[in-house]
Formats: sequence, C-alpha cells, structure tokens
Amino acid sequence: MRYFIETLIYLFLDISGINTLFRYLNRNKIIILCYHGICDDDFDLLKGYDDRHIPKSLFRKQLSYLKGKKYSFTTLSEAMDMLNHRKKIRNIVVLSFDDGFRNVVENAYPIMQKYHAKGCFYLIGDLIGTSKPVWTDYVETLVRNAENVTFGFSYRGENCSYNLTTKASYEKAMKDIKARLRLLSDKEKNEVLRQFQNDKTDSVPKEFRMSDWAQIQGLDKDILEVGSHTSTHPDCIRLSSDEEFDYELKYSKAKIERMVGYRTDHFNYPAGAFDERVIRQVEAAGYKTAVSLIPGFNDSKTDPFCLKRIYVNENFLFFKASVSGSYFFMKKVLRKFLKPSHYQAIFKHADSPYV
Repeated sequence: MRYFIETLIYLFLDISGINTLFRYLNRNKIIILCYHGICDDDFDLLKGYDDRHIPKSLFRKQLSYLKGKKYSFTTLSEAMDMLNHRKKIRNIVVLSFDDGFRNVVENAYPIMQKYHAKGCFYLIGDLIGTSKPVWTDYVETLVRNAENVTFGFSYRGENCSYNLTTKASYEKAMKDIKARLRLLSDKEKNEVLRQFQNDKTDSVPKEFRMSDWAQIQGLDKDILEVGSHTSTHPDCIRLSSDEEFDYELKYSKAKIERMVGYRTDHFNYPAGAFDERVIRQVEAAGYKTAVSLIPGFNDSKTDPFCLKRIYVNENFLFFKASVSGSYFFMKKVLRKFLKPSHYQAIFKHADSPYV
C-alpha cells in the first residue's frame, strides 16, 4: 500500500508538469547524486531490502534522462570552482559513489564515459585492494550464511538472539544488528565483530567487493576523481581521540593521494554522521569539502562541509521528482496535512539508506 501511494504521488508530479516547473526553478543550483554500487542487471540479492546497488541498465536510463533534460555533468572540484567563483550555473549534476566498490569501475565508469558524465568516487582507504567488505556488508553476509535457525552474539553484556526462519526475519536481523553496532564506538564495534571471525564469509557477493588500486589509478580524474570515505568507515561522531581522527581523516587522505598521484580535497561522512566537532576535524585534516546525506540542492550559500546530496534508489519516478526538486516541496506540503505515522510510512526509505 505504501509503495502504491508513493508511486501515485510521483506519477502525478511527472505527468502534471510539476517536475518541469521545479526543474526550471532549481536550474541555478548544483545537484549531487548519491550512489553506492552499480550492479549487474541480474543481481537481486538486495531486492526489496535496500537499493544501495543500482542495476546498470537503470543507471544508464538515469544518465540518458539527465542528458535529455539538458543537464551537464561536472566533477565535484569543477562544481566547487563554480560556486567559489560565482560562475554561471545551469543544470549541473555531480555523481558521487560511496565506499569504493569494484562495480563502479567495471559498470558505472564505462557508462559515464558514454554519456560524458562526471563525479567523485569516495574510497574507504584500508579496504581498497583487499578482500574485506564494508563492515555493514560483512554483517549481512554473516547473517545470510548462518547455518542454524538462530543467530546470536553478545552485545554490551546481553545476549542478542534472532530466529531466522523467513526472508523477512533475516532482513529484520540484519537491520537490527547494524543499528545496534552504529550506537557503539569504533573500538566497541570491532570487539563485537571479532566474535564472528571464525564464521563463514566465503560467499561474499562479488557486488560487495572493493576496487583495487590499479583500477583506481586507471580512472581519468577529469571524469571520476577520488575522495576519502575514511580509512575504516567508522561513525565519525563516535570517534573520541585525536589519534582516531588522524587515522581516519589524515591517514586516509595521505594514502589515497600517494596511490593516485594527485591531491584529494573531498571527504564523505560515513552513514552521513557528523557534528560541529567532526566538521572542525575534517577541515583541519586539509579537506575543502564534505558531502552529507542531507537531501537537497547546493548553491553559493551552502556550507562546503555540509554539501547536500540526493539519494538514488530504484524508483525511476522518484528519481525524476527528486532531481527536479518537486519531491522536496511535496514533502513539506504533505507534512502539514498527514499524520506523522502516515508521513513516515510513505517517505521512510526515500531520502537515504540509513534512515
């Protein structure tokens, strides 16, 4: 029912001409699209669970749509130069990819070349060139590979147990475990994860595999430049010491710059988590920008350490509504008329995979 109502709203915005109106109203702002991976079309492991890996046929369709609507693509460095020097902005789009997945290089990059698209590829420094998945993908793989119907672990002195009998129960367990671990400091989270070091993770899907440095070095920085997504993908708000910040921010920056041979000025907050303290640390580490998961558009008034992005999922009607800006206006209107529970039910997963 939620999906049906959501689809009707997006369809109305599209056929009524409202999307066209808002594309015109927002023509002088910069769009930064938020992707994770671009998967093969037959990859359906995450179907109905989350949309962080977009099929490459849909990615191609999205870029074709943007080109057809006269959008131009720039790297983030080029977009920031426009903002900083108050150059003319007209229908500018920057693609951004979180984590460093191999399928971005293998699937997204060739499509970007075809459509003259540009963007920024945010790398988790310690994972590039390794067989280690992002910790969130690691948790999901552990749960999926659980041979017993019960999956359990120790968490802050209590035993957490999940009965895995249906697809829904597996998905609920994965979401709950990730939510619990995000509440911990990076040190505490790693201690919990060490409980599973002997568990089976030999079947990590290839879509979760990271790029290697040779692939990264083969990217044209004028098409897909790189930025830092920290060294290990912690929740930056939960970092407590200067040493932790130095490792996640300064070391990742230095390592990436050493491997690609050029300066990287762009940072990406893992899971969109940041506060004023984190912003100060990011700026002190030498970055010039940082992208968030706050939805919206960017102009000369936008804080460069709080750049807004539009999260991309598999709903093409949502894509058209969000890049036009009609989606954000419609949300504000409906918030005034719908009960909070109904509002949340409709828009719970639209803006970000972490909401």
